[in-house]
Amino acid sequence: MGKNIADIKLDRRLYDQARGEKVTLTQLLERMDPSPEGSPLDAFERQLKRLGIKTKTIYRPNGDVIYADALDAFYRTEESAVLFPEFISRTVREAIVQDTMLPYLIGQNTVINGDSYRSYYVDDQPSKQKKRRVTEAAELPRVSIKGREQTVKIYKFGRAIESSYEALRRMQIDMLAIHVRRIAMEVAKDKVEEIIDVIKNGDGNNNAAPVLKMKADLDGDATVGSLSTKGFLLYLMEFEEFPCNTLVAAKDAFIQLVLANIPNLSTTDLLKLLAQGTTVGISLSAPQLPSGDVRLFWHKDVPSLQIYGVNRQYAIEQVTEAGSDISESDKFITRQTSVLTISENNGYSKVFNEATKILNINA
Repeated sequence: MGKNIADIKLDRRLYDQARGEKVTLTQLLERMDPSPEGSPLDAFERQLKRLGIKTKTIYRPNGDVIYADALDAFYRTEESAVLFPEFISRTVREAIVQDTMLPYLIGQNTVINGDSYRSYYVDDQPSKQKKRRVTEAAELPRVSIKGREQTVKIYKFGRAIESSYEALRRMQIDMLAIHVRRIAMEVAKDKVEEIIDVIKNGDGNNNAAPVLKMKADLDGDATVGSLSTKGFLLYLMEFEEFPCNTLVAAKDAFIQLVLANIPNLSTTDLLKLLAQGTTVGISLSAPQLPSGDVRLFWHKDVPSLQIYGVNRQYAIEQVTEAGSDISESDKFITRQTSVLTISENNGYSKVFNEATKILNINA
């Protein structure tokens, strides 16, 4: 049974408890004070309300305006100060989910206590995979799950807001939140750059994505530098284990995917056909090819006329050091520094290399 909201004593030891349990402060408070079904506020927001901290400006239909508090509201009591680091972290998490491509490239999230992590892989023992049927006494093909040789590199991703301590204290909370969201979007871009590199080059465990050449490997009749229907379809068919559902392209390749007609079926119609089963009067079901939403992005780090294809559920694992998003913002309010640092310690590994492949249109 959960505690009454007034019975929860807010102190910094809650962050230690949350870190030990590999959850956020919001999740920990939710365990202690579960939200009733249909509640408009979660456990963290109820604590803000209890302490009288208004984080958003409210415009009422009658014209009245209730302005958000200044950041100084988090300094009123020791309890209110405890909520500040989680407020910053929540703002960052919301911005990343709503405003960036990062969530569409991560299939697995792993939280660790420490700064070192060894990812795992499946050893399929290919030499034994030819045994499709076995007699009663014969040995079944074995699959082993092993730790990789190289550990995942953990980096600190973040930005620092430098301003006078007094100026930040007087800023409205919702105005600070806008700046934090902007920083979160930049941090997410940094993380995407790291993921793009891991897709291409691997995570240090000899798992770089295989490169398929449009003309040389897939469609001998294709024109170098131009995306062909046959070549693109054969490329998608290379994703036998994990159908491709996310494409990250160079800008010139992105334009070809969206606009080129090859010859009478546009690439957008082709993607629609593969994802939904219908286009321009055609009905088709191909379960081995992409189904549902096929996400298409462009990115500056993808080389010209190349497309990185991934299955987002099985390609990339994000490793996060528990509590690493809290420590820096906590220093700002406890030590009253003039620099508010927003950061998180992350690393990225490749789960299954078969879920990543690169298409080179220019070869």
